[in-house]
Amino acid sequence: MNIRLTILLVFVLVIFGALALYFRPWDQQDPRDEPPWAWRIDDDAIVHIEVTHRGQAGDLIECSDDPPIQVTGEERFIAYEKDLGRGKWFIEDGNERTEVYQNKWAGTPLLLSGPKVNRVLGETIENPAQYGLEPPQSTIKITEETGLSYEFWLGNGTPDRDDEGRSNYNYMRLVGDSQLFTVPEIWARVVNCLAVNPPYVPPPLELGYFYDVDFRDIQELEVTHQDTTVTYSPNPQERTWYATVDGESMPVVQPDWWPLQLQWYAQPGKPGGPDTFGGWHVDEDGADDPAYGLSPPETTVRVKTDEKSFEFYIGGEHIEVDREGKPILDDAGNTQVLVRYAGVPEDPIVYVINAVRAERTICLATQPPVSKPYDCPR
Repeated sequence: MNIRLTILLVFVLVIFGALALYFRPWDQQDPRDEPPWAWRIDDDAIVHIEVTHRGQAGDLIECSDDPPIQVTGEERFIAYEKDLGRGKWFIEDGNERTEVYQNKWAGTPLLLSGPKVNRVLGETIENPAQYGLEPPQSTIKITEETGLSYEFWLGNGTPDRDDEGRSNYNYMRLVGDSQLFTVPEIWARVVNCLAVNPPYVPPPLELGYFYDVDFRDIQELEVTHQDTTVTYSPNPQERTWYATVDGESMPVVQPDWWPLQLQWYAQPGKPGGPDTFGGWHVDEDGADDPAYGLSPPETTVRVKTDEKSFEFYIGGEHIEVDREGKPILDDAGNTQVLVRYAGVPEDPIVYVINAVRAERTICLATQPPVSKPYDCPR
């Protein structure tokens, strides 16, 4: 044999031997046992989902950012169907078919493509009722486009609790499998919410005005700020307005902004209407939160016509902040207030109105324009 070839072969054998000694596969520890999957399927292959929830009457279920939902104990069934042609999901509730609200639906098929089991408590279930599995609190059936289906049942929460008193896990069993599993409570809760709080598209926020009247029909304008109330009424013969302060009626020395402000009281803008900053609202159900200054309201505006009365509230200031939540300051180092919180009776939404409009309104109570010079925000 050629001496060079012999040396090359010996060199290769030495390298292989060194690598074998370095990695020593026979000396490696056994891989950790990972929690098993209840099932594993491609989320894109899921075409139909059915959820039935019974639960225990009085239980509360928290679904995303919505208020907690109280379970009635009555059976709630809902189905979801994928339109293979468009790739969109629809809610099938009775005879109605509605497209899902994507912001809440996104990730749901992936969630149902296979949960990791936390624990396998037993190979057989001796007493399913004690785990809330006979009858089950929730029944979920998932169907693939091949026609293959998986059905699983969710039961009670486990006795162990977190700091908020909520169970850490829920009991579960897969139909056709005798084992008893536990799955994370948050996973079970999201699944239950598919039945009790389906992802319907929310109704569009009403745009326009708090109310809409002709400013020429206004017979009385009443502004109350804290404990001070001033009433304004027109005198058509004199073509002027009068302010009633502490029982005394005095003519209004109309500032240059008075006509436009009066028209605004006839049509105070809601988000999307005139004079709203950006056309937005800040909270869909926070009107009762004292932080907004609307419960009780800092300022109340009442407008009366011959036929009807209208009312809206002005609350505290909304301080502009940057992306980190820090107040934005002007050149003088003051916080910026472009809008104030606003609301209307029996409406949980917290709106905003232009800050200058709001300041002028407050001035009508605290500094009635009955003498010159008149100093109020322009």
